[in-house]
Amino acid sequence: MSPGMRFVLATGVILIFCLANTATAASIGTDWKERYPFEGAPFSGLIFSSDGSTVFAGGNQIYIRSWDGKQHWSGRMGSLATMSTDGNFIVYGQGTGLVMLDKNGTEIWSRSMGGPVRALAISPDGALVTSADDYGNINSWTKNGEFYARNVTSLVKQLAISPKGTLVVATTETGLQFMTPALDPVWSDTKNGSIDTDIIFSYDGSTIITAGGTRVSSHTNTGKLNWMNDVTTGAITGIACSYDCSAIVIGSQDSTVQAMDRYGKVHWTYPTGQWANSVAVSQDANVIAAAGIDQNLYVLDHGGRLLAKKKMDTIIQSRSLAVSPDGRRIVVADQYALNGYTLSEPENIELVTLIPTSSPRYTGTPAPQQTSLPETGTPVMTNPNTPAPVTTTPRSPLDPLTALLAAGAGLSLLYRGRKH
Repeated sequence: MSPGMRFVLATGVILIFCLANTATAASIGTDWKERYPFEGAPFSGLIFSSDGSTVFAGGNQIYIRSWDGKQHWSGRMGSLATMSTDGNFIVYGQGTGLVMLDKNGTEIWSRSMGGPVRALAISPDGALVTSADDYGNINSWTKNGEFYARNVTSLVKQLAISPKGTLVVATTETGLQFMTPALDPVWSDTKNGSIDTDIIFSYDGSTIITAGGTRVSSHTNTGKLNWMNDVTTGAITGIACSYDCSAIVIGSQDSTVQAMDRYGKVHWTYPTGQWANSVAVSQDANVIAAAGIDQNLYVLDHGGRLLAKKKMDTIIQSRSLAVSPDGRRIVVADQYALNGYTLSEPENIELVTLIPTSSPRYTGTPAPQQTSLPETGTPVMTNPNTPAPVTTTPRSPLDPLTALLAAGAGLSLLYRGRKH
């Protein structure tokens, strides 16, 4: 073998090693910190507005803050509250009352339910509000507080409204319910048990992801089951999706964070010190955050590589973490304060070896036989008319310029070896 060929082979080995073992990282910078107004009453249910400029937090009371601090108010009951993703409306339940506020905290309307409010949801633009009470009533309301419709079902665990406001989904004690905004039944499923709690929609409303116990399920908006998998050994404590649901991230009591594709295949598993109580993702899933009982905030890339890690003052409870749509900002609530962080430029960081993942056990309808995401690939964009989300972390662990220079040097030496 010529010297040039030997060098090319050696260069190839080095490149492979770099691809397998090198990753970029980021540091976490603290932008602001808000102490709780009441000791022992931490914030939860964190939400970013769609432009990443406004943060909502519930818990003992509602708290709203713009990132620059110009908009900044709190008050009202927040144990059962949420914000429209455009950042313009807040709705909360207190006893039998349902109240809508504008972004400045001014009351727009209040209505009375038949019984104590147990679940609520608001559409992204605030045009539709749904609420459920302890008597099994589900009501829908317009933005102006006009009563729209009522349905009576088993007790509701969680409500969600599709991004376009055309579908209402409820997880109940007897199963899933899909309804129109007028609460006319579209589809229901009481065959697969009642363990589901969490509900997530894809951006176009075509896919609904639900989770509960150790199980994750995917349905179409007409109720067709895509797949249903038991994916964890411990109870699921948090779930989040990229905007098209091509990447699904799960935190659980088995002390791991897992990433699945839209077909239910687990691609990687990241070990956390203890239970991962909260997970959150950017809209393109290039930034994935997880936190829990070990007090650490983990920031991972789409391939499960650690970008940054920060120790919090106390443990992180469920629903106490959010990532802005572009992945540049993270908010996390520990038991003392609400913290606002910015992800900075890449720097070197020690890598953590991922746990090899076996194929999930399918317990429902088999997944469609289509090509799924590559193990370290970015989420597949299904709508060609939708602009690709802003990418804030490099997609490749190897600098393309370095690879190009190495390849060029190898070819040059190969040519010299053949010439001599």
